[in-house]
Amino acid sequence: MKFRKHPMQYRSFTRDKLQVSALGFGCMRLPLLQSGKPSYRESIRILQYGIDHGINYIDTAVPYHNGESEVIVGKALQNGYREKVLLATKFPTWAAEKKSDLDKILNEQLTKLQTDCIDVYLLHCLQKSYWGIVQKLEMYDWLITKRKQGKIRYLAFSFHDEFALFREIVDAYDWDVCQIQYNYVNENVQAGTAGLQYAAQKGLAVVIMEPLFGGTLANPVGKLGEVWKKSKQNPVDLALRWLWDKPEISLVLSGMSNMEQTVQNVEIAEKSGVGTLTDVEKSVIAEAQKIYDETLPIKCTKCKYCVPCPFEVDIPYNFELYNNMIAIPGNNNPKTLAKNLYAMLDREHRAGNCKDCGQCEQKCPQHLSIRKNLKLITETFN
Repeated sequence: MKFRKHPMQYRSFTRDKLQVSALGFGCMRLPLLQSGKPSYRESIRILQYGIDHGINYIDTAVPYHNGESEVIVGKALQNGYREKVLLATKFPTWAAEKKSDLDKILNEQLTKLQTDCIDVYLLHCLQKSYWGIVQKLEMYDWLITKRKQGKIRYLAFSFHDEFALFREIVDAYDWDVCQIQYNYVNENVQAGTAGLQYAAQKGLAVVIMEPLFGGTLANPVGKLGEVWKKSKQNPVDLALRWLWDKPEISLVLSGMSNMEQTVQNVEIAEKSGVGTLTDVEKSVIAEAQKIYDETLPIKCTKCKYCVPCPFEVDIPYNFELYNNMIAIPGNNNPKTLAKNLYAMLDREHRAGNCKDCGQCEQKCPQHLSIRKNLKLITETFN
């Protein structure tokens, strides 16, 4: 596979030393219509813009946009675009009950993506319970078979759990790629810095997700916002370049939702590189890390694995309202605004409609105490 040369920076990827763009296009937060459904036309437009400007890694998954993300990516990669990229998608580990499910799901994905081979195939969202399914159904052996058949190229997994389990999974098989959540406020969360370094030492390519912590780091508020205002630094620019400063990182995924974000991220990636952060920039990051830890009580990335709630609670939005209110202590305006926005929510979408079933906590990659936090929000806003 040959890629066109661009101002985009490229990094070594997998043991085959492929040259992959520093920035990968994550397709979990594509542009939306007023109905809340993804806009096929605009999604394809920004995806093709990214590829035209040097992005050669596209990442999607079965659950993204209720199953439509893979379809959109498949359409975007027509007319010669498929040959320009490494295509990554994920096997929904939780959806397999028996071995016969494995081929069925993969074949459905190949059809949606309009391709005969997936370049990077990840076992999705590995955590303790799903790791048990992987072992029970001997999924790794199945992956090896699919690679021999030419349906996938590189064996990978994405991860959401503690470092000890991450190390166990890395050591269990001969993986090519792993994908972890990582950003400057999550150095000690899940796999964290320890996991990044461990995987890199083992020869795995490391893909980073949630570089802007669900968008929170792109639009800092309160004391965190004051840090950036005082420093006159661009928070998106520095958050991304903080990651690209690390040689262990092969690729940073960004879930771009509009053309403005796509253009901005491409421009930032073009000036990325190891050793490019100044001492001043490093000090700004250090101050932002300290403030963030002090001010945001609910560490939600807005990945939306917790929804749909069977009782229709909009869990990520409730958490966002509460976090933004707490992030600006000593100021009544954010609290008033958050309360007003909460009151404008349909009653079933409010935290108070939680029935304590606990399904959300079983799905949460961050292992948050969702029910406890929803009760806190209800008490705060009522």
